[in-house]
Amino acid sequence: MFGYFITTLAAIFWVFRVIVALMYTAEAEFPIVPINMTFEIIMLFVTFVCIILVAKRKMIGAVVYLIAQCAYFGVDAYKSIETIIEGQPQTANYITLFISIIAVIIPVLAIMNIGLSSGKKSSMRNRKTDWFYGTTDYDRKFDDRADKNQYKF
Repeated sequence: MFGYFITTLAAIFWVFRVIVALMYTAEAEFPIVPINMTFEIIMLFVTFVCIILVAKRKMIGAVVYLIAQCAYFGVDAYKSIETIIEGQPQTANYITLFISIIAVIIPVLAIMNIGLSSGKKSSMRNRKTDWFYGTTDYDRKFDDRADKNQYKF
């Protein structure tokens, strides 16, 4: 259930970034602007592919998603923190910092979720039936007289 939540949250954040890019290209007044529009568009495509891989529970998608988000939003967060520390912050700096933190937290949660759930699969056992199905002692053995025809009607 947490995997669906993370995937949905990542998709919502992706749609938000698409809106930010569209508002910037339309030259509309919006408090959030991309750092580099060309890199923003590349990030949108890479992020879309990574979200699909995260939805399919592939660890490589989550790792690439984390690297891409940290490379883009890490720089943005650093610039926002630098502006805030210098003593001349604006409301847009706080909003940008908040968005950058969210952008880095989502892939970290995706990696944690995929890593924790992939570890469970090997330990999930049905103790009521493992005594019979978990061993090879009770496998059906065929001899020469067995009927091996596959009757199809």
